[in-house]
Amino acid sequence: MRVALAFLLLVSGLAPATLSAQAARFKVEASFVKVPVAVSDSHGRSILGLTRQDFRVFDEGEERAINNFVLDRTPLHVVLLLDVSGSVREEIDEIKEAAVSFARAFDRDDRIAVMTFADKLELVQDWTNDSRKIRKSLKKLEPGYRTALFDALLGVRQHRFRGISGRKVIIALTDGVDNESQSGYETVLKDMVQSDVSLYIVSRTRLVLPQIRQEERVQFMNQVMKNILKDDEDFVEVYFREKETAMEHLAKSSGGRVLYPEKLTDLRDNYAEISNELKSQYLLTFQPPLQSEKRFRDIRVSCSDPVAVVRYRQQYAWFSASR
Repeated sequence: MRVALAFLLLVSGLAPATLSAQAARFKVEASFVKVPVAVSDSHGRSILGLTRQDFRVFDEGEERAINNFVLDRTPLHVVLLLDVSGSVREEIDEIKEAAVSFARAFDRDDRIAVMTFADKLELVQDWTNDSRKIRKSLKKLEPGYRTALFDALLGVRQHRFRGISGRKVIIALTDGVDNESQSGYETVLKDMVQSDVSLYIVSRTRLVLPQIRQEERVQFMNQVMKNILKDDEDFVEVYFREKETAMEHLAKSSGGRVLYPEKLTDLRDNYAEISNELKSQYLLTFQPPLQSEKRFRDIRVSCSDPVAVVRYRQQYAWFSASR
């Protein structure tokens, strides 16, 4: 609802994200399409021990042979990206502890970097596998003011992942509200997908919404919009719902997802869930068709395990192997 966006623009000057009409996709750089697949049960526990025979993959509805199937043990390069804009002032300590706990979950061959952003992007800790260094670096965290999320995502990809091979992941803790970036949503979406960087978002939207509702100017503008439009809908709720939709689309397009802590103490569990998923992903490949009328082709992956919840990239960018 664009009215909701207009409402929040009046309140805070926030620029709305424009959603792409395209679904999740990624660029193919070889003759095989690579599809990372995470499988869990209904309680979120990873299901291991599956084989190629447990999966089927469909390209535009047509089943393809799975050429290769492995439990992906490729080392990870993970950037932990922390939103330290003004709204996190009272949460800094919990954020620090959750980040340190997260860093301990990885293997010796994995590398983690810590970056923060508010109006600008800052490197707090360069690549390391030492959780003690991460703890020490997090002591320097200081809250900023406005939020340049899209610029931060582009900056991470351009400056930290250049020359990095293997699995590349950004895990961003943010409320998803961007009010400072020079870069637009579509630019970030394209960059994340084409650079093969998976984006996970731990979203604070449901933590900050109750606080925002209590602000007098927000309550005033909410009532003004209701009176003008003769509509009882809560425009603050609509705005944040649109923000969550944008974040979901961005994360799924890159092969990640969004988690929503209901309270600060959930942060550690959210980080643990992501690290467990990254360490238990399968990778399957299939060969795309030689010709295609569609530039972006839909993928569907199914699993024979009846309790399996399967997450995967849902499209790929087709190209001619003869190029």
